[in-house]
Amino acid sequence: MHTLFAISGAALNFAACVSYIRAIVKGDATPNRITWFLWALVPLIAGAAQLRAGVGISTLVVLSVGAGPACIVLASFATKAGWWKLGPFDYACGGCSLAALALWAVTGDPVGAIVLSIVADAAAALPTLRKAWLAPATEDRFAYLISFVGMILGILSVREATFSAYAFNAYLLVASGALVLILYLPRRRSLAETL
Repeated sequence: MHTLFAISGAALNFAACVSYIRAIVKGDATPNRITWFLWALVPLIAGAAQLRAGVGISTLVVLSVGAGPACIVLASFATKAGWWKLGPFDYACGGCSLAALALWAVTGDPVGAIVLSIVADAAAALPTLRKAWLAPATEDRFAYLISFVGMILGILSVREATFSAYAFNAYLLVASGALVLILYLPRRRSLAETL
């Protein structure tokens, strides 16, 4: 059963990325390249750390979370409209993410790597969370919903109740859930918008 959840979760994560790539090509989504590049890099490192820690099949979901964003970064370069203009906040978050990855490289500890990967991924997510809040029309809402379901399956695929097995998958569930909430919950219109 765990294997079925892991394969289904990985497939859903990849389907979410295909949906997002389609939105880029149509001009409906403009990814933040810093976020998506780091969303490719960090899960691949976390997945490697999970493999090293012997986590098992649930690592497949984490690795799929890295492979899909790599495809999105490539797609963003294939179209002129496929990127979001970056500012100081984006670069600062990217720098914090890379610093956490550098700390992981120094420690080499699998559990430490997972913790620092969570910190790095969260720092990388902040620019897209901010962009989703300020400009929700620049994101593919359905892709994030598909990904959220994939993250649920990722949690269900974990066999061992250990920190190494659950931590990154739990973080991914929270991060994707936050994006779904930001993109799907209605917001009050400001007074300036109603006038």
